[in-house]
Amino acid sequence: MPSRWLEWIERLPVATHRPLLGYAFALLSCAVALLIRLVSGPFLPLGYPFVAFFPAVVLTAFLFGPRPGIFAAILSWLAARYFFIEPLHSFDFATGVPAAFLFFALVILVDIGIIHLMQRANRIVRQQRETSVRRHEVREAMFHELQHRVSNKLQIVASLLKLQKRTVADPDAQKALDAAALRVGMIGRISRALHDPDRGGLGVTAFLEQVGHDIIEASGVANVQLFVETEADIEFTSDAGVPIALIIAETISNALEHGFQSRGNGSIHISVQRGEGRMLRIIVSDDGQGVPEGFDAATSSSLGLKIATTLARQLNGSYALYPGERGTVARLDVDALASELLPG
Repeated sequence: MPSRWLEWIERLPVATHRPLLGYAFALLSCAVALLIRLVSGPFLPLGYPFVAFFPAVVLTAFLFGPRPGIFAAILSWLAARYFFIEPLHSFDFATGVPAAFLFFALVILVDIGIIHLMQRANRIVRQQRETSVRRHEVREAMFHELQHRVSNKLQIVASLLKLQKRTVADPDAQKALDAAALRVGMIGRISRALHDPDRGGLGVTAFLEQVGHDIIEASGVANVQLFVETEADIEFTSDAGVPIALIIAETISNALEHGFQSRGNGSIHISVQRGEGRMLRIIVSDDGQGVPEGFDAATSSSLGLKIATTLARQLNGSYALYPGERGTVARLDVDALASELLPG
């Protein structure tokens, strides 16, 4: 059943604030039922005085509630008694009339009672669902506000680290502060991008392009082109998106610092594809100076590569660097379910 019909049914009975409309419908439905019963009388066997009135009462109670339904039941009984129960054209309670009345009243009251209880249950379910939706919207608003504030605080921390760099004369300390400011700022930008309430789930291509361009811009390296290719219907959730984006950010930073150090230009390609089973594979390749054969990122002296390796393990995956045809290739394999990386 279409959702709009379900929503309409859940809102029954209608016009509860306009009771006269329900009573008018009861009167009209009983008049139509009487007309149908009069027309079909020659085709019906003896008896069945209420056969056309049951639908009128049920429909009235279904649309407008128990009170108009009971009103329709009273009108139906009077019409059936007057036109179809012996002695005709009379309201006397002759022999057999009380039994017919009790039968009709019992059936109608059961029908109206069942309809009323079902509609009451529907109202309760609808109210609970609307309450849950409102609470969810409040939680979402509070969550996005919290994420926004956390992102702003991280940007402030990154700015403070950059200011602190000006008071340090040691080049190694300056380099460490630059790297720390870049990582803290990147975490803030990643978090803001993933939790933007106006954008919802951020597509992989747009997200990685944003991360890559932020890293390239922050590094100050000119003339580096970024290309991102992803399979269709893949999106990052916030839980997986932050660590994966940090791994890619560290990989791009490493390529900018070491791969293009001598020439200051080049290209970086990012590929996201589904692997075997639940695995997801992310390849970051560049055309810079390649790493030597047998290079192990886990034992490297680079803090960024150690961070990437550690984050990959937390995602039940692996991270490796190896020489490619023209430069360096970084491969990240993660468990799509364990990292909560879901199809769109």
